[in-house]
Amino acid sequence: MKASAFAAMALTGALSVYAMPGFAGEEEKPLDSSRLSAANEALYTTNHLESITEPVTLIYDFERKGTLGEAFTDKVEERITKVLPSGRKNLSFRFLSGKHRVRFSPRYGFNGNPIFMLFLERDVRQLQRLTGGSALYFRTRIRDALAGSAETNPTTFSFNGETFSGIEIRIQPFANAELKKRFPRLARKIYVFVLSDKIPGGFYRISSLTPVRKGDSMTSDETVTFREIVTADEKRKK
Repeated sequence: MKASAFAAMALTGALSVYAMPGFAGEEEKPLDSSRLSAANEALYTTNHLESITEPVTLIYDFERKGTLGEAFTDKVEERITKVLPSGRKNLSFRFLSGKHRVRFSPRYGFNGNPIFMLFLERDVRQLQRLTGGSALYFRTRIRDALAGSAETNPTTFSFNGETFSGIEIRIQPFANAELKKRFPRLARKIYVFVLSDKIPGGFYRISSLTPVRKGDSMTSDETVTFREIVTADEKRKK
């Protein structure tokens, strides 16, 4: 098996750590939303792709900045390859390009938008490389924060010259983690998700941010922001 194929399988398997029953497959039982946090309900039980009725591509801008590692811009494409009779969607992804590309296998039978899980998985892999910590440990801290300590509030944002309303979910999953003694910046790391049902695919922006304190010498911020939705015919013309 080629190394790239093995990596894609490993990354796809890792997504199950973020996923919850009922998010992906038709055969799974629906979640009891009364037992979920507001953050989990927004991320996992919302039909983000409901308004999409034909194959299209959701395009997101990616930006990485800061002094820790290379700053660059790129894009993420999420393709709705098929709309099933049930309304669920089959998806494929192109997450960044060139040396930055992360390969994720296609996903089948989705109502929700897994773009946030792909973003988190890439971020976790970077944390593992930078700290030597366990990827599973980081994934679990993020999942637990979404289930418990997440802050969820109404918000507004500007897109294409218009003001939209939505919700903002904010977590700081490593504030009380054991690794904060070794990596104090990690304790301040926050993730922010901005969602709106007015944006195709439901997600306007996903960010990982490390607030700077006096004396810090290295920071790293990454953001995925919705750009546009493109039909198959429009994509062929570009």
